[in-house]
Amino acid sequence: MKKLAFTLLAMIFLLSACGQPAPAPVVDDAISTSSLTPTSTATLLPSATPTASITPLPTIPTFTPTFDVSTIVTVTPAMAHVCPQINPDTELDTTSFSGHKEKLFDDQIFKSILDYLNMGGSWENANAELSNSNKYGRALGTIDEFDLTNDGVKDFIIKILPGFGIYSCKNGSYELSLNLNGVVGEPASIVDIRDMNQNGIPEIVAGITYCSGNCFDISIFEWDGHEFQNLLGEWQTVTSLDKKVIDVNNDKILELVIEGPFPSIGGYVDYVPLRGQKDIYYWDGTNFALSHPEFSTPEYRFQAIQDADWMALDADFEKALELYDDVIFSKELKWWSKVRREYEIRLLVDNYDPAKPTSPPEPLEDTTEYPRLAAYAYYRIMLLHFVQGNESEALTTYQTLQETFSNDPYAHPYVEMASAFWEAYQSAHKMYDGCAAAIKYAAEHPEILIPLGSDYHGAQSHIYVPADVCPFR
Repeated sequence: MKKLAFTLLAMIFLLSACGQPAPAPVVDDAISTSSLTPTSTATLLPSATPTASITPLPTIPTFTPTFDVSTIVTVTPAMAHVCPQINPDTELDTTSFSGHKEKLFDDQIFKSILDYLNMGGSWENANAELSNSNKYGRALGTIDEFDLTNDGVKDFIIKILPGFGIYSCKNGSYELSLNLNGVVGEPASIVDIRDMNQNGIPEIVAGITYCSGNCFDISIFEWDGHEFQNLLGEWQTVTSLDKKVIDVNNDKILELVIEGPFPSIGGYVDYVPLRGQKDIYYWDGTNFALSHPEFSTPEYRFQAIQDADWMALDADFEKALELYDDVIFSKELKWWSKVRREYEIRLLVDNYDPAKPTSPPEPLEDTTEYPRLAAYAYYRIMLLHFVQGNESEALTTYQTLQETFSNDPYAHPYVEMASAFWEAYQSAHKMYDGCAAAIKYAAEHPEILIPLGSDYHGAQSHIYVPADVCPFR
């Protein structure tokens, strides 16, 4: 088995598993110290009207993880449907039950129980039959009742090994209103049933497991009066075994929290360097929307850069400045490069080799990464001072950047980008104009984006594009 495990890992070292998207290519010509703290706070500047000579900037996606609970409208209960009357003489056809344990997906059981309920059968009797482990060698499943349609009439949830279905009463009979019994060829299950958005209708958090159990497609269904709608818009793919529904921000609205990732063995190499990650889906009044990922404490300098940029995008300027300071001054943050990633993956693969080969020599530090990331951090600190109206602090930071890195060949492009922003800003004193110049510079020099975040930074890394270098409008 150990030999087999090593063979598999050797294969996945070359090929990514679990359907990970193809990473962005690396540009080949990229070469593989007092704290600045703001004195005031402000919000992101409103959109400015673009100057005629400036190419319109792309819209910056924003996310606000708060929802005004007072705007919630409780749905008026629907008129109760008339359901088939219980007939104690009705018998359940169990022909399909005996062979179910030999099958993965079996809609015959779903159909047999649906016919039984519509002929007056009771869900208690059907549940007792499904749960009869003595008769079938194991329990085949269960049936629970729950009002999922807010009409005062209980719906029935049938759960069998590979999936589940929901029977709802409509127009005098039961129908299978949601069927997740192997519809995509993989086992489906219910994570939780809660009224997450507090509108009076419970949501069903459902998941489809694949990829050795660590890969999971997840969704949130809610009845809209006619059918179950997906409140995530579409199925979301996660690599986690830890999924829970909790109130994250104490506003009485429940959020879906995914913690991980827990990639499969085949997908683990894609995540090197792996970080703890938390994804939170907040109710936005219409759907459950994913916020920016929350990561564990940065171990590498590029991770601190990316976290700081996320914080700046969310207007958490204080935390962003702390992280930019860490990029410049911290002795604890480690360096990263394409060569180091290859080295770390090699160690991972060799760990599963029963022969325990001699570890490859640790690569020499890429001394070009620090000046690049530190210069970029100074540039971003300058931006934050401008955003908060602290032009004197912005000038001090800009001068420090010039004095520290203008003669460094690796940092110099970031100094030039800062100069492009500075000159454009000074002409109109608008962030829009400055950002347009900085983004134009990044578009003309795409190699400066690679050290910030590219394919060799792992699956959790953001892949930088020109618009990322100045997200203020």
